[in-house]
Amino acid sequence: MKTVLLTDDNEDILELVELVLSKYSYQLIKAKNGKGTINNCMEAPPGLVIMDLNMPDMDGFSAIGTLRKNRFQQPIIVLTASESQNDKNRAMELGCDDYIIKTIGMSELESAVSKLI
Repeated sequence: MKTVLLTDDNEDILELVELVLSKYSYQLIKAKNGKGTINNCMEAPPGLVIMDLNMPDMDGFSAIGTLRKNRFQQPIIVLTASESQNDKNRAMELGCDDYIIKTIGMSELESAVSKLI
């Protein structure tokens, strides 16, 4: 079973993504902020990270940058409500592999996960 680490401070998003990905036999680990993601990735690297950008304590931009500086090489997908081209450019420059807006269908998310994991 492939492991996906989902980082979002919204419990509804955590539950929805867990429901969708569990249908495809992915094991899901959850974190509610960037600090939790970094700790999880350093202890037991998942096959892929799905990360929101706007979270308390440490946002997704900081977490992506920290992970990449620490040589975390697994794919990172940003899943965010932000449609800002500046946010997308910044996330890509920091090292994310895909940028998905939360209004998408969940089948598109599963497709992106399958492609990168």
